[in-house]
Amino acid sequence: MSETAGKSQEAGARLGHGVTIKRMKGHPVYRWRATFIEGGKYRTKLFKTADAAEKWKEKRLEEARAHGTDSAITSSERSTVLDTRADLKELGMSLREAVAFAIDFRRRSLRSCTMAELVKDAIAARKRAGLSEAHIKGMEGRLGRFNEIFGSRSVATITTQEIEDWLHGLELSPSSVNSYRRMLVLAFNDAIKKKFTTENPAAKVIRSKEVESEVSILSPGGAEKLLQGADAEILPVVAIGLFTGLRDSELKRLDWKEVRLAAGKVVVRASKAKSARSRSVAISENLVAWLTPHAKAGGPVWPENGRKRLEAARRAAGFGAPKEVAKSIEANKANPEKPILEEWPQNGMRHSYGTYHLLHHKDAPALALEMGHKDTSIIFKHYRNVDATEQEAAAYWSIRPEAAGNVVPMGKAS
Repeated sequence: MSETAGKSQEAGARLGHGVTIKRMKGHPVYRWRATFIEGGKYRTKLFKTADAAEKWKEKRLEEARAHGTDSAITSSERSTVLDTRADLKELGMSLREAVAFAIDFRRRSLRSCTMAELVKDAIAARKRAGLSEAHIKGMEGRLGRFNEIFGSRSVATITTQEIEDWLHGLELSPSSVNSYRRMLVLAFNDAIKKKFTTENPAAKVIRSKEVESEVSILSPGGAEKLLQGADAEILPVVAIGLFTGLRDSELKRLDWKEVRLAAGKVVVRASKAKSARSRSVAISENLVAWLTPHAKAGGPVWPENGRKRLEAARRAAGFGAPKEVAKSIEANKANPEKPILEEWPQNGMRHSYGTYHLLHHKDAPALALEMGHKDTSIIFKHYRNVDATEQEAAAYWSIRPEAAGNVVPMGKAS
């Protein structure tokens, strides 16, 4: 035996490959016993003949010479290597690569946090930063849905493929998928800052292609009916919504001090705007006519029971929520004289304003400023309605109290 082999054998013996063979007495079948160390414990193996014991010993010493000082593995570990060899070959990975990957994965998991913890911290941070209620609710809804599946998972172990599969499994529109993706990107960016992970798997998900879409709007006749169906308390809200395009959240926070008829503008404070930027919107001549009889020196424009009053105005104009429309269709089947409601378009007043303003004034930059957008991209994306006509736009901006008829008396929606 060479000097190197001898040293290897000695090392192997120290690590558990050394074998001592002794003759046994009193056993009815076995006459020889091999004693060795495995996994840090003494173990024995019995043989019928000395030749069988010596052959087994030589085999074990061969393992010591083959593995040298790196051979401190148990039978269980050797079995694991053999059992996983085919899988590693299929994946094109070496044993060293697989072990390194597993160790890294485990280390990242241990120093990371769960997705549920990350989402909770991300939302809390944005509340402290003073982000809008709408933004906070958007995060809670979208990230909460993600947590239903991944909440207990370590942030560092969630992959791009898993996120992509989940997003497209929601079966939502491309814009909605992108909205969910955007919230996940924000959350994982927080994880990177806190060193819970080293990369953002959500950012690697390819954005869904959004096809430019036209928004649903009211016809000039529908807008006129909405004004006619409004009681005196909600009428200013309807008129301002139709002819300034303020968001519902902005309407609810608007004060009469910010409706400046003499100056010809409605002021939207940064603290009340979705974009957190102040802006002003010009008051058109027909809006002046609608607001003048109801204007106040101060106080909220949004009245008590405003939501109920607005819903009543919509129903009076022939509009309803999806469930109300369905009920009206069933009622019409039983009694054809009962009218069928038309579904109220989402953000109908704001979208009508944007569409008819662009068509009538043909000034996208000015419209973007008045609607609170950074640029004209959203204007061109949503408000270039090819079906609406310039005549309809002119009719929309000429809707006045004297043309629309008497306003429904106060108290209708109470």
